[in-house]
Amino acid sequence: MARSLLGPFRSRARRRREAEIEGLFVSTVTRIGYRDAFFLWPEHARNAFAASVRDAARRDPEWTAAFLEWLRTATPMRYPALVGAAAFVAERRDAGLHGMSRRVVGSVLRRADDPGYLLAHWVSTYGRAVPKPVKRGVADAVVRLYDEAAARSCDTAGHRLALPSFAHHDLMNNGGVRVPRPFRFGQVIRLVHPVARDERQNAVFRRALDGRRPAPGRAGRPSGDGWERIAPLLPLEEVLHGLRRMDAAGLPFEAAMEIAERLGDADAVRAAGLGPVRIAAAWRAVADRRWAPALERAAGFLLEAMPRIPGRTLIALDHDHPGSAVFGLALARLCASADVVTLEGGAFPLVPGESPLHALHRWRASDLPSPGRSDWAAVRKAFAGHDRVVVVDDWIGSLPEFGVPSYAWQTRHGGVPEVPGWLTFQGAGDEALPVIPMIEAARGGVWPWACSQGASATHASA
Repeated sequence: MARSLLGPFRSRARRRREAEIEGLFVSTVTRIGYRDAFFLWPEHARNAFAASVRDAARRDPEWTAAFLEWLRTATPMRYPALVGAAAFVAERRDAGLHGMSRRVVGSVLRRADDPGYLLAHWVSTYGRAVPKPVKRGVADAVVRLYDEAAARSCDTAGHRLALPSFAHHDLMNNGGVRVPRPFRFGQVIRLVHPVARDERQNAVFRRALDGRRPAPGRAGRPSGDGWERIAPLLPLEEVLHGLRRMDAAGLPFEAAMEIAERLGDADAVRAAGLGPVRIAAAWRAVADRRWAPALERAAGFLLEAMPRIPGRTLIALDHDHPGSAVFGLALARLCASADVVTLEGGAFPLVPGESPLHALHRWRASDLPSPGRSDWAAVRKAFAGHDRVVVVDDWIGSLPEFGVPSYAWQTRHGGVPEVPGWLTFQGAGDEALPVIPMIEAARGGVWPWACSQGASATHASA
């Protein structure tokens, strides 16, 4: 009898736990466009994230550990992953629980400045008493990550955070980056006492403890010949951002063709995490059209490795903003079936397999209605039994109910409203392209880290 009475209570408790875990995942993923800019989350959202991680660590520590490692290695949300790892340890410590904390700390420390950021956050949030699992996890990472190259590039006590373009307004008007500066290598070493793996690393530790670091050297503005020498040595992302400067410096044709060959390597483009939105920004910045064929091909490579969006999707886009359009057109490429309209109701025909950059060129050249305001009656007319609705606009205001899962991305700086019946996002970057299938799978209890090993290489070194 007692067993049958307890059954419904256990079932309700399990459903509540699953709902809370799903809520943590979804609420975090909706802010994927912020990248490292955790300080730009609304204060209530920052507090809720830490509290939800602590709650999940108590209810399901293995799930939480996997979630935090995935957040660090398969998304650009490096700083939130460090904050989450600290919250995980704090919960385990306060509950008097042992085990797992050292592993979780180590799982999110992937770059040489990560230990300094994690310790700075811990001290500013939880106090100067750093528990042993944090020290040991950090010491493990220090031995793994600190070397001469890391000392040159990372031991600066300066911020090296990946910030979205919409963060620039806040940086100029609200006091810059509002997170503690990372501890220098010497501070980290003094606090956690790592044992160097060999004499070479021991020398790195001694220099750090003395407050010295290798001089990075001065880099002047390269000439065309200079770019020809250094471009093959640069990561592909830096090459992409440097195309305009290379053209201005007179990069020789042969060197340009070598870069185009790198951009034509699908594996290299995917490994660099270069998607259509970032490639489109480089495409718009360069004046020399010699890059167009290579960039158009490259813009589709990352999409090929992303999960598909099943069913029928209605996508409504702001016609006047290329950034909104390229994101929406790339999203359409991921859909099993998509209908694309402007926010004023004009239909845009899709070409199967077309590069998002080529589609953007057609979009800009098309004679679609653009009165400058959203016509929801026209968008509703385009809605015909779709499985979901997506809106990409420079500014999200009121949004109508469609009765199906609905997602809205705001591309302009500013607070994103919470709209009943909608998931709203700030920033339409490449990192947000796989969000819809991830969220819809999570609602069925399927988590992305079960099959994210191939994707983890994209951001682990970022």
